Amino acid sequence: MTHMCVLFTAQGAFNLGYRPTVVAEATATRPLEAPDGTVQSSAALQAASLTTVRDLFGLVARTVDELVG
Repeated sequence: MTHMCVLFTAQGAFNLGYRPTVVAEATATRPLEAPDGTVQSSAALQAASLTTVRDLFGLVARTVDELVG
């Protein structure tokens, strides 16, 4: 799931000196209940997680084609 495995793998790679690239279309997550009881949509969690990767840890390609283009 993007909000856990992908995000923290990218962080771990960054901490080891790598600059990881995540392909957004190859990731997914699920809706989660927030501490206030509201449900955060999978799209919102996906966007927030990929934004964090892009801001702090590495690159985010929207599609596989962006990697070879």
